[in-house]
Amino acid sequence: MKKIFLICLTVFIFSCQKDDKTKNTNDTLLSQKAYYTMLKDINTQFELILNETKPTDLSIEEYKIELVSGKIVLSLNQQNKILKATEPLIDYSTKLAKMNSISIDDLSSKIALGGLYSPNDNLNSKFNTNSFQVYNESPIKKSNEVNSKQIMKNNLETNEVLDCALAAIGADALFAFGGSTATAWTAAAVTKAFSAVAKRFLGPVGVAIAVVSFGICISHESLE
Repeated sequence: MKKIFLICLTVFIFSCQKDDKTKNTNDTLLSQKAYYTMLKDINTQFELILNETKPTDLSIEEYKIELVSGKIVLSLNQQNKILKATEPLIDYSTKLAKMNSISIDDLSSKIALGGLYSPNDNLNSKFNTNSFQVYNESPIKKSNEVNSKQIMKNNLETNEVLDCALAAIGADALFAFGGSTATAWTAAAVTKAFSAVAKRFLGPVGVAIAVVSFGICISHESLE
């Protein structure tokens, strides 16, 4: 009887250790390289989906901004496909929020957090008050007045964050983002401000398209 009890106890302890090990593995974030690869893979899926309806006179980058800015409508079927492709990013973001005790209460913000912050980032200092602000001495004119590519070339060469934000959400949205009333640029505040701008016309899908482009751009800069 004693021998049976010891065997059962051993099996129970081993089972608990296995569960703890599995739990710890599941809570581990990706490496920086794996994170970048994930974003690239998601973006590849996005572009395959978007190329189904992309106008021939627009590049894929231009088409994304037209969608995020509400100038072109995306079919519900394509939106569902994009959300499906975004699932690995949502999973990463969920783990990131949990590990850093960040409260995320909606899908758009959850998607934004994962694209804005990579595994190696310091969530308290990656962005600051000036990160998305356009310099007064070199003002950006709105996109309906000046071509966005020319804006980037003339005004943003020294600021990679602005470069990436402009490429991801366009000049009009960049103005709105930079004008956020956030008093502290914490991860939660930046996430909320970005998602509020990017989701205006396409909801979580607009956030996904924009933040994946932004995340690839920023990660590419950090890897170089």
